[in-house]
Parts: sequence; structure tokens; C-alpha cells
Amino acid sequence: MLIFLVLIFFRPFICALAFPDLNFIYSVVLLIFLAGYIIYRNPFSLGVPALKYPLILFCLALLICVIFSRNQFISLAELYKYISGMGLFLVGVSLSEKDKLSAIRTIILTGAVISFLAIYQYFFSFSHVSDYLSNNKLSFPFALDYLGRRRVFLPFVTPGVLGGYLAMIIPLSLVNKNRIWFTPLIFFALLLTRSPVAFLSLFCALVVYFCLQGKLKKSSILVLAGLFLLIVIMVIWRSASQKEHIRPIFSMAMRLNYWQENLMVVKAHPFVGVGLGNLNLQMSRYAHNSYLQILAEMGILGLFSFIWLVFAALSSGFNNLKQSIYRDQISGLIAASVVFLVHNILDFTFFLPEVSLIWWLILGLIIV
Repeated sequence: MLIFLVLIFFRPFICALAFPDLNFIYSVVLLIFLAGYIIYRNPFSLGVPALKYPLILFCLALLICVIFSRNQFISLAELYKYISGMGLFLVGVSLSEKDKLSAIRTIILTGAVISFLAIYQYFFSFSHVSDYLSNNKLSFPFALDYLGRRRVFLPFVTPGVLGGYLAMIIPLSLVNKNRIWFTPLIFFALLLTRSPVAFLSLFCALVVYFCLQGKLKKSSILVLAGLFLLIVIMVIWRSASQKEHIRPIFSMAMRLNYWQENLMVVKAHPFVGVGLGNLNLQMSRYAHNSYLQILAEMGILGLFSFIWLVFAALSSGFNNLKQSIYRDQISGLIAASVVFLVHNILDFTFFLPEVSLIWWLILGLIIV
């Protein structure tokens, strides 16, 4: 269990895009551990019938889209993300309640450490990064933009990715009484990302969380109202910017272009997709809508089986809320999963293992 917790702790610190070699080493170690764990513990014997068929169908969809991929080498190189994700999902399902609590605490601790890194970047690190880029005559427009506007992103590649990750951790910190003091720290780091999409995802998740907890209290309504006001302020502030690319309407227009181009790929390859990792838009590697990208890369069967699997896992959590003594814990896990699912309507963290693998584990932990 200790090895597993160490692997979970370090996963978010290894950015797959920035450190491909280190990510490869980590992925090999993780896959070896998952293979050994699944062989030893055999989580398939737990008998969760609601998950059996969507899991089999999703694996079948993966196999089909790799076989018919436009570039099988790229698809095979991309396949490890899905294998690792489903492996972590099965591990999460099979853990005892005590070990599940240890896994949740580890996830929260990682989020707190990353929040410290982000806060450190905001107060001390921007000038060092700017000097490094200037001295080495490197020009990365988006990186320079983040530095100029002091939007934190460490250890990820964009403030939006960091925001989506931190927003996912907050519901877990709310229900863990021993770690609840981490919540203000994580929220402050989230605030420094200034990501409206992350805050919108958190808002939706907290609505679900408060509803699962029972009737909405005045304090809950105040929290939601404050969060909604914060989102409005962010949107207005960005709309008033003199730089066109910062404005929300520009960001949304770019996403609409990505989606339109993505749908053209879907129209050409509706059933089996173009293959994992084979979607390349004119101006982006990602469609900024993970569901559309799954549809483009894996086809109708891939998207259907994925949605079915997620629905089955969340339904199991909802069904166990009334029976389980761990009602608060399940509510927090469901809310954390909702953050990720909503965030990926407008972003692409599903395809970044430093974030998505933590979500796969959280999805598995929901199952009692």
C-alpha cells in the first residue's frame, strides 16, 4: 500500500508534456505495479455487475480504434494512459475503507503541496522564469502571457490545467476533517490561476455536494453565491482587457472553431475514430472538449462506453449514499469527479495523465 500511495503522491508533479522521459519512466513503474496488484488481488472477483459490461465495452472500443487507427504507433504510445487509468480505477474499487481513506488523504496532501508551489510561483518565481526565457532568447507567447498577467500554473503547463486539478481536490478536503484546513490554502492557489472554467466546474460540483448532504443551508447558499459572483467578476475583468486573446469571447470563439473542426473529423470517421492520439487540429493538439475528442479518436462506441462506465460508477455511489456510513466521503468523491467531468467540457485534462489518472482513481474510490 505504501508503494501505491507514493506513486499517487508523485503523479501530479510529473507533467507529461514538459518531462516526457520522466513521464515514461514513471508510467512503466506504475504499469508494473498495477499489473502485480491486479494479479495478486484480482479486483475482478469483487463482482460489481454494474461496472462489468461498460468496462468490457470500453476495452473493446480501445482495441478496435487502435486496430483501425490512422497511425497505430501513435495510438499504441497513447494507450498506456487508458490502461493506467482503468488499472487505477480497479485498484480504487478494490481498496478497503481504511486504505481508501489513506488514498484520499494522499491526494489532498499532494494538492496542498502543489498549492504551496503555485503560491511560491506567484510571489517569487515569475521574474526567474522571465529572465530564463529572455537570457536564452526563448519565445513562448502563452507562457509569456501567463507570466505577464501573473497567473500561476506550476507544476502544470497552463493555469487552466492547474485550476481544474485544484478544483477537483477541494471537495475532498471539505469532507476530510483532518485535512480541512488545507481547503483555504488550495482555494487561494486556485484563485491565483484566475481560471473561470475551473471555478465554474467547482461551482457545479458544490451544488451537487450540498444537495447530497441534504437541504441547502444558508451557509451553503452564501458559498455558492460568493463563488458565482467571483466567476462573474473574472469574466468582466477579462472582458475589459485591452488584449483581445484574453477576452472570454475570444476564448469561446477559438473553442467553437476547435469543436467545428473536430466534428468534421467525426463526420469522416464516425464509428472507429481516427485512433488514439491521432486528432491534430490546425491550431491545437486538443479539441478543448474531451468528449468530442474521445468521439473523434475512438468513435461512437468509445464515447458511449466511456459515458456508460462513468454513469455506472456514479450511480453506484448515489445508490450507496443512504446505506453507507461513509456518506460524507462518497459525497466528496462524487463532487470531485463532477469537477473533472464538467471541466472537460471546456478543457482537455482527460488527456493529461498528471490529472486524469487521479480522477480515474477517485472514480474507483466512489464504489463501495
